[in-house]
Amino acid sequence: MADKVRIAVVGCGQRGPGHALMIQQSDTLELAAVCDIDEERACRLGEELKVDAVFDLQGILERDDITAVSIASHTPHHAGIALDVARAGKHFLCEKPFADSIDSGREVVTAAEEAGVVAIVGFQNRFAPISLRLKELSQQIDIVQVTVTQHRGFFNPQYFYAEHYGGIMDGLSHDMDLALWWAGMTPKRVAGHQRRGAFKPLKNTIEFVNILAECENGDETRMVNMSGSMASIGMSNVYQLVGKRGCASSTNKNHIQYAFHEGFAEDKKPINSETHQEELDWQGRDFQLAMWNHFGQCVLEKKTDVAPAASLREGLVQVAVSQAGAESAETGRIVELDL
Repeated sequence: MADKVRIAVVGCGQRGPGHALMIQQSDTLELAAVCDIDEERACRLGEELKVDAVFDLQGILERDDITAVSIASHTPHHAGIALDVARAGKHFLCEKPFADSIDSGREVVTAAEEAGVVAIVGFQNRFAPISLRLKELSQQIDIVQVTVTQHRGFFNPQYFYAEHYGGIMDGLSHDMDLALWWAGMTPKRVAGHQRRGAFKPLKNTIEFVNILAECENGDETRMVNMSGSMASIGMSNVYQLVGKRGCASSTNKNHIQYAFHEGFAEDKKPINSETHQEELDWQGRDFQLAMWNHFGQCVLEKKTDVAPAASLREGLVQVAVSQAGAESAETGRIVELDL
C-alpha cells in the first residue's frame, strides 16, 4: 500500500489554497498539482506550493500519477467536475454543497457509486469534538428534535447571489448537515421561510432563513429546525438536541451540557435524571486536517463507507433540504421529498 495518496486541487480561487494547505499538512495525502482555467491564478499557486500548474481538468484526469482530486471551484461547477472525476475512476473530496440541485447531485451519486470511488463532501465540522460528541449523545437520548442556528455578519460580495445556496445558506449548510446527521433519519417534508434583500435589495440574496425538516422512519418522526441570518453582532449560536431520554445543548462549541433521564412522572418531574457538563477543545485547523487525513486513509484502504465524514448521499440530503426550503419559501407550501 502506498504511503500517501497523490491528489490535485481543482480551483485555485478562494477555497483552493485552503484545500492545498491542508493537503500539504496531511499524513495521508501528497499534493501533486493545482488546476484552474485561469492560467495566471494556477501558475501563481503552483509556484507558491512548488507543484505542477495545470489549466484544464482533462490534464489532471489523464495523469496516472494522480489518484484523487480536491474540488474547490464555484458551487455551480461542482457537480460537473465531480461527474468527470468519478467517471475517470478518481476519488474526490468536494467543497459543499457538492451539487447545485437535487438532480445534478443524484447524477454524481450514481456515477461515483458505479465507479466505486471514495467520495466525501467537505463538511469538516463533523470532525470537531463537539460534533462527534453530540452525535454520540443523539443516539443515547432517543432523539426527537434538533435545533441549530448560524447567525453571523455579512459574507463577502461573491456570496451575494439568488440561488438557494447563496447568502447565509453558504454558512448554514454546515449546521444543516450536522443537524440532519444528528437526527439520523431521512427528511420527508420541508417548510421554509426566507427574507431576501433586506440589506441589499438589488442582490435578492437569502439574508434570513428558517427551515423545518420533518424526518420519518416508519411510525417514528424527528424534527430538525435550522435558522440563520447575516445580521448578527456578537450573537451566540446554539446546538440543541431534545429526546425522550434526555437533552443536550451548546452555545460556544467548547462547552456542552446534557442530561439523561427515564421519562417523566405524573408530577412532570424527570425520572432518575442526571446532568453533566463537559469542556471540549475546538481547534479549527485540527478538525479540518482530521477530515483530510480521513479522506486519504479511506482512499488507501479503498473504503467507500466514509463515516463519520459526509458521504455523497448525506450531502444530497443537505442539498435537497436547502433547495426545498427555498421552494417552500417562494410558494408558501410544504415541499415533499423523495430521497
